Amino acid sequence: MIHAIEVNITGEWRPDLGWEVTCSWQTLSNDSLQSVRLYNNGQQFMIYRLEKHGPSRSEVFQTPQSYMHIDCAITKDKGKEGRCVMLLEPYQPNVNDFTYTCEVSGERPMFRIEKKDYLVRILVPPSNATLTSQYQDGSSPTRVILNCSSTGLPAPTLKWTVNEHKLDADFSGRVWNATSKLWNVWSYLSYIRNSNAKVLCSPEVNSNNEIIKGIPAEFNSASRYIGTLQIMIITILSITLLR
Repeated sequence: MIHAIEVNITGEWRPDLGWEVTCSWQTLSNDSLQSVRLYNNGQQFMIYRLEKHGPSRSEVFQTPQSYMHIDCAITKDKGKEGRCVMLLEPYQPNVNDFTYTCEVSGERPMFRIEKKDYLVRILVPPSNATLTSQYQDGSSPTRVILNCSSTGLPAPTLKWTVNEHKLDADFSGRVWNATSKLWNVWSYLSYIRNSNAKVLCSPEVNSNNEIIKGIPAEFNSASRYIGTLQIMIITILSITLLR
């Protein structure tokens, strides 16, 4: 289907900034821009009129939860082509998904109209899990303490398994990072190590009842035993050579 006005919307997450959504348009060669109207969940919150505002218009909209900056500008004479760029920066993590609508209208006498919707999904998939380990060598048998961390939006949940058996964390926490605009989460697990235990920490995000999984981190006790055995062999050889 051929439209009198072509409207396209694209969006992406920009690290440390937020969501950037761009609405671009192109009118027919015998038409020009009358207005661009922007909507949040069906409610108009901004209008750009070439006749009133000139070749560009910028506005800022702030709430306790977010900061929204809009830049609209024409790129061809009479607004035959142009774009509006919206940058949404979350201040707090309770921003909900919303439908962003861009409606472009041509000039009189036809007033051709075309609009597109774009779902701004407040979702950043969890980052790859990272693991650090600490050994309590003074304990018998030796206990391993693991710390797993990840980032995402909403806050990821960290799932622990030892040899595919689910375990509850000893302690978990999270904090909102105002710079990255993401949740930082961490989780501690301690267990009695053995030579063949494989531990996985898997990050997951629940968004609108959809589970999005990140890449898990793995810890294998066997590597620790191999390393300890190598050290023991080297020590024994060194003592033997010194005699």
